Amino acid sequence: MIQINIKKKAKQVALIAKPPPILTVSEWADQKRRLSSESSAEAGQWRTSRAPYQKGIMDALNESNVHSVVVMSSAQVGKTELILNVLGFHIDYDPSPILVIQPTLEMAESFSKDRLAPMIRDTKALRGKVKDAKSRDSNNTLLHKKFPGGHISLAGANSPASLASRPIRIVLCDEVDRYPTSAGSEGDPVNLARKRTATFYNKKVILASTPTLKNASRIEAAYEETDKRRYHVPCPDCGQFQHLKWKQIKWDKDKLDYTAYYCEACGSKISESDKLSMLQKGKWIAENKCNGKAGFHLNELYSPWRSWKDIVEDYLEAKDNPEQLKTWVNTSLGESWEQKGDAPEYKRLYNNRESYTIGKVPEGGVLLTAGVDVQKDR
Repeated sequence: MIQINIKKKAKQVALIAKPPPILTVSEWADQKRRLSSESSAEAGQWRTSRAPYQKGIMDALNESNVHSVVVMSSAQVGKTELILNVLGFHIDYDPSPILVIQPTLEMAESFSKDRLAPMIRDTKALRGKVKDAKSRDSNNTLLHKKFPGGHISLAGANSPASLASRPIRIVLCDEVDRYPTSAGSEGDPVNLARKRTATFYNKKVILASTPTLKNASRIEAAYEETDKRRYHVPCPDCGQFQHLKWKQIKWDKDKLDYTAYYCEACGSKISESDKLSMLQKGKWIAENKCNGKAGFHLNELYSPWRSWKDIVEDYLEAKDNPEQLKTWVNTSLGESWEQKGDAPEYKRLYNNRESYTIGKVPEGGVLLTAGVDVQKDR
């Protein structure tokens, strides 16, 4: 007679029936994401600790009261990798219909080939769920990839046809400041994408971009409607938390190796070697109460891949050329560029005013006219 160890069998059944662990996007990435050699200088296992500010951005997607995430940032802070982690999380752990929008259809194809395909190939948890495009399976084309429980559609903001049709739960809009004002004659591409999520109670819309011109930047306008989170780090000397600002960077043009950050609170000198420790102790602090829209702003001063000396060198090279300086402000500070006009100071105009009776044309007037200053989009 075969004896059955009831206790042992019960444990085996319990292990089989055990639900998967509840993971955030950053936890999934730390456990399963692999960085590809052709798209990363640090190929291998993903580590959120390498750039700790990324954790708060990724995990905002797991906040039940958040339906929109806005990331206004400089270059070189890992923004594209965050988007890839969100895609990997939903392919493997939380299957959903997903739409990824790039500024043009050509850029969507490049993103698919150069960033998405290598991640799927090198991340074991994804490899078996999305078939190789070379298999000629209609479920996996350059711009449409199916996996159990969901799919990814890749679209160009300039192509109204690629923004139409299916309902979508997760929308990822990359470099939105490079989108056209209208997708053909269909209207704003971001609004078109948002409409695709209408039937989902748990929808998530992510907008990410470096900003462009003041008062014309789509990402800046979106960020202003959020709770406006900034990453605060502690001073190594006084412990005061502060978000990193360009005006606190000081340098000697003849000794750029000694470029340093100066604490706003105590004025102490902070060296580049302190940056990683500060980042690891940092925290996101919101300026406003969350209204369902979580906003994140980052500049290049936080980047583990760029030194403060590098950023100063770029500034010194760009500062005397308005076009280069504009690019530096956008891509290093993650701030919009305010175009300077030739109009006189408002006080000079104010001081030259004359007194006229309302409703009466002044003596000597022949024709009464009015002028309106207009821009391309308003």
